[in-house]
This record gives sequence, structure tokens and C-alpha cells, in this order.
Amino acid sequence: MFNFPRIALVITATVILAGCNITPQPTKKSEANYYNGSYNEKHSAALNLMEAARLNGAKDVKLKDGDALIDLAGNNASYGFMNSMLTGGSLLTAGLSGLAGGLLTPDSDAQYNQVIGLIDITDVTPATDIDAYGKKQLLNKLGDTLLTIIDRPDASYSSKLWWGISDLEKGLFNDNGKYAFVSTDETTKEQCFSMRVENLKDLQAYGQEVDIPKAMEWQDTRHNGSCAFALWGLKIEGIVTTDKLPWLTKGREYLVVTAGFGSNISYNLIASKPIPSEHLYLYYTTNGANIGKAKDTAYPYIQSPQGKAMYFIKPL
Repeated sequence: MFNFPRIALVITATVILAGCNITPQPTKKSEANYYNGSYNEKHSAALNLMEAARLNGAKDVKLKDGDALIDLAGNNASYGFMNSMLTGGSLLTAGLSGLAGGLLTPDSDAQYNQVIGLIDITDVTPATDIDAYGKKQLLNKLGDTLLTIIDRPDASYSSKLWWGISDLEKGLFNDNGKYAFVSTDETTKEQCFSMRVENLKDLQAYGQEVDIPKAMEWQDTRHNGSCAFALWGLKIEGIVTTDKLPWLTKGREYLVVTAGFGSNISYNLIASKPIPSEHLYLYYTTNGANIGKAKDTAYPYIQSPQGKAMYFIKPL
């Protein structure tokens, strides 16, 4: 394990773990497994999505007397999608604010921020390498979202996948594996400098020990001073349909792609902007080693496309 400063949680050091120099085997669509479960009416939409993504450890909580939901009219409440943009990312009254620990189980995927991409592969040929295809499509969704977050539709982004690291300091990555990043182009460097500093100050405000000059230098080395998402544990989790996730398009097939994620821009900023990419979901935890409490919510939730959010609330 490399001894990075604590700020590795921003573009997380978990990404920079030494890996084996092996190439993952292609996975054909014809060989992929379908999720064999159906939508569980006793679970929230958020928990159903986590189940489809095979991310373990999240729980629903039951509303108690005194807890209340904001008016859900017109927000597709039957599936648990709420308009979080109207409420600053917060759905619940303060009554649930102390229950974050009850939403998670220890030593689980739910302890860490996760990205979930549902990639439409209905028209993909059976012989297609969906491992490579699904991961690349997820990075494209994240790239489009990153440009929206920093309000630079005129900019571009690049992405990189790798399996192992043969020489970390020289940046010798082996392509097409379980780690990845998406970062913006040179035209955003000045803008991203300010956003990165703001993020580090956010982390300090949340009680993290941050050496800002050293953290900025580390980010410059890894991402050339750009805004970025970093992913680790990138993997595909089979195929899902409306049987499990009824808000999807009937008759279409979706490959589930997941990864832990970090960013060098503020999570509060990310969560305040609508996700433009269809079927891209960002799961935030308040109990993870990656970010601590660097998010203005006291309970885990899933940021969904077009300004929606999904909460782990047991259906009434």
C-alpha cells in the first residue's frame, strides 16, 4: 500500500492500489447473467436498485411518528423518486437525521460512495464484449455529467481504464481493467483550480486533516489540474429489465455497471446539479472512509437523473 496523505479521499487513494498485470477476459452478451429477482414492493426503489447492482449493506428505515415527507406530488413518488433540487438535496425532516447508521451494515459496499450505470444493450450483438462496452459507456455518462456539473458544455473530457499498475510514479497503467478516471480538458484548468481549492476547504470544514498545497500538487500530477471523477472496483453485474426496475423502458435490456467513486470537486456541488445522463445514479453514504461527512445530508441516498433523488425509506 502506498503511503499517500489523507487527501487521497478526494481522488481516492483506493484507486491507486497495486494490481495484477493481467487482462480481464472478454464477457460476451450471450454469456451474461440476467438478474433473476423481481421488484420487491416491501423495499424502497433505492434498495431495489442497490440489489440489482449487487451492492450489499444498505437498509431501509421506517418513518416514525414525527417524521414527515415533503409533498411528493408529481414526483413519481410511487417509485421513490423525489425532486431533490427543490429541497436542497434534503427530503426528510430532521426526525431521521440521526438514523444514518441504521441504514448501513458494517463491512459492506454501502459504506462507500458508488456509481451505478444502467447501460442499454438491447441492440448490442450477442458476441459483443460487454465488459469493455459497458465500462466505456459508463465513463461517457460520467464525462457528460462532469461537464454539466462545472457548467462547461463547450469543453471536452477524456477517460482512462486500467487493470494494474506496473510503475505508479511513472504512471504506467495497463489498459482496460477495474480502475478508471474521467477528467476535463486544458480549457477548464483555471476554473477547476478554484473548484478544487473550494472542495479541499469543504473537507477541512467537515473536520478532515487536509494539506491543501500538497493535495493540489498530488491532483496536478494525477489529473493535470483538471476536474475529475476517479473510479475503483469497476465491474459489470449482469443484465436487468423492468422485472426488477419498473421505471426502465419495457422491452429493453440494461447492463449494470458499478464502481466506487471519488471526485476532486465538491460533493455538495455535484449533488446540487441535475444528472443529464439517462440511467446514471450516484450513491452517497455518510458512513464511508472515502469522504467522511463531506456531504450536506445525514443519511445515505441516491442521486438520480434529471434532478431526482432516491431514499432508503420503507414503503408505507
